[in-house]
Amino acid sequence: MVEMTKKEKQLIIHASAATNAAGGAASAKADVPASGFPPYTNRLLLQSFLLGLIPPIVLLAAIILKSITLLTYTHVMSAVMWTGFDLFMALILGRVLRLLDVVGRVEIAKRLTPSTFFILPSLAATTITAGIYLAMSIGVFNLAYYWIVAALVIVAILTIQGFLIFMPNSMRIFIELAKPKPEMERIAKLNGINIKLAGVQGAFQILIIFVMVNISNLPNSSAQINLPIILYSVIAFAALFLGVYMFIYRGALSSYRNKGLDKSAIDTLRFGLYGHIIIFLILGLTLAFA
Repeated sequence: MVEMTKKEKQLIIHASAATNAAGGAASAKADVPASGFPPYTNRLLLQSFLLGLIPPIVLLAAIILKSITLLTYTHVMSAVMWTGFDLFMALILGRVLRLLDVVGRVEIAKRLTPSTFFILPSLAATTITAGIYLAMSIGVFNLAYYWIVAALVIVAILTIQGFLIFMPNSMRIFIELAKPKPEMERIAKLNGINIKLAGVQGAFQILIIFVMVNISNLPNSSAQINLPIILYSVIAFAALFLGVYMFIYRGALSSYRNKGLDKSAIDTLRFGLYGHIIIFLILGLTLAFA
């Protein structure tokens, strides 16, 4: 048997190390996802969509069954969960985020954004729609009552905040996460704005609870449903939401065509668009049975 020299052994060792390093680099490269989305994003998004279907479906059931009790329950429970989400994010999660660095805040945003993407708009739209149905059913939806006007003003403020600030920021977080090199500071900033906005919305929701207590004491008249007002309300919510969504979606689509985004980002935003359309269609379907 021919024995290798010391120099030959060293060459073999170096070649083996280089081969292992190249293989490790190739393996690491293969493990890198094509998109910035974590693997759990689609699962959380789907769960949020399925949860978001529940409030409008229960409202539809209440309208079909002509049940004031179920209608009241739907309105109150949707409002309670909507308010609870906002207060939790502002009073609890907001304080936690202040103690974290940018990386920690981004990790929370990665999980929080898809988890609330459908459920919060669904709760908001269902609460408002069910409230209008309820007020009309018990005969107190009268603009001569200043408590009704106060409720409508607060609802308008909440709607504008949610559809013009909260939802667009959530979309921008999604888009930023999908980029090859996400700006962590931008993600943390957008998520921070949403957390603070949740506190503002929580305050308005506590105020509207006070207004609702006074509305419940208004004199009732015979039951009536004014379908045009409800129809206009649903159309207004849907138009505002979809208008803003499509504006941001078109910007993301342009970035995708310029190779600035991965296709999975467009697929996710498209799923978000279709999902919200389904939720609004269910709300609109209640008009057929009112």
